[in-house]
Amino acid sequence: MDSRLGAMRWIAVAWAIAGILGIAVRGADARGVTAPPADPRHEMVAALAASGPHPSLGDQARIWDRFVGTWDCDFGFHAADGSVRHTPGELEFGWVLDGRAIQDIWISYPRDGETERGMGTSIRYFDDTAKAWRVVFVNPRYGAFISVQGGTEGDRIVLRGRDDEGSVLCWSFNDIQPDSFTWRGEKSRDGGKTWRLEEEHHMRRRAANLRPGSVSAGAVELSKSAAAFDHLGSLVGEWRGVQSGTEFQVTYTLTADGSALMEEFRPKGGATMVTMFTVDGDHLIATHYCSAKNQPQMVSTAIADPQPKSVAFSLVRVTGLKTPDDWHNTGLVLTMEDQDHLTQEWTYLFKGKTGKTLFHLTRVH
Repeated sequence: MDSRLGAMRWIAVAWAIAGILGIAVRGADARGVTAPPADPRHEMVAALAASGPHPSLGDQARIWDRFVGTWDCDFGFHAADGSVRHTPGELEFGWVLDGRAIQDIWISYPRDGETERGMGTSIRYFDDTAKAWRVVFVNPRYGAFISVQGGTEGDRIVLRGRDDEGSVLCWSFNDIQPDSFTWRGEKSRDGGKTWRLEEEHHMRRRAANLRPGSVSAGAVELSKSAAAFDHLGSLVGEWRGVQSGTEFQVTYTLTADGSALMEEFRPKGGATMVTMFTVDGDHLIATHYCSAKNQPQMVSTAIADPQPKSVAFSLVRVTGLKTPDDWHNTGLVLTMEDQDHLTQEWTYLFKGKTGKTLFHLTRVH
């Protein structure tokens, strides 16, 4: 490694450490004057933060300023065999270095049996000579150091570079909306002839972090039902359980630009069933697409608690029934015991008789 590259690596690691600490102390006032933190060990981090982009960036600042804030993430990692591992986490964006650069911090929450979260960070600055954004990503825990560059391409942001093995990388921000976007990481090992999707991460802005002046900040305060839906969004990921000796897997994914939470229920050796959760006024709706080939639609009462531990849904109508005696679900209660344990209580009706089935789920990813 030559001395220049070595120096760049040490600078990037220093930025990463500063960014990690900066979550708690980020922020300078409108004059660019930073208030001294209570702990002098954080003074450097406080000086690093900026309240906004530097005027010299002009229109280029708009590319990244819309991402400033905190995002809840469903990180998806695609294996070569086609399987996808989902991990929940968050993404922090903020201006640094007097607003001449923007930094992000990628955080994945600990999985079962782990005590340490995953964390990496990027520094992005505009190279006026190259007319491109240069980005350095660092994850000290895994020794990752990657440099890419690029900018807007149509309605996307596309960044290209190479990894330590010489493979070509393409990182892109897609489907960008005020409160959601999708990040994709693709790799080519044959010089760009063929590509494989390795990562696809779905981001949804955390409502409490809407910024003054943003598209969504001028809207009416988030309703309790919308807040409760965001709370259900914390289920995103992979879950497993056993019921009456049958193993099952449940996957939650945000879809339709973040407006619907999709549950895919896969019993071992059985047919996959889907339940879609959406918001309607001050209620939540659960529409279940059952292997019995009917579709009960269940609605909650008016949401009073924006972060409920349990949400109960009751049947309002069902489509696909051939006769009223056909087996069909009539209700669902979701109870979030904690971030890694979930209980589903389903009620059903069959030939005039009611019943109940309990499913206990444990988060896998």
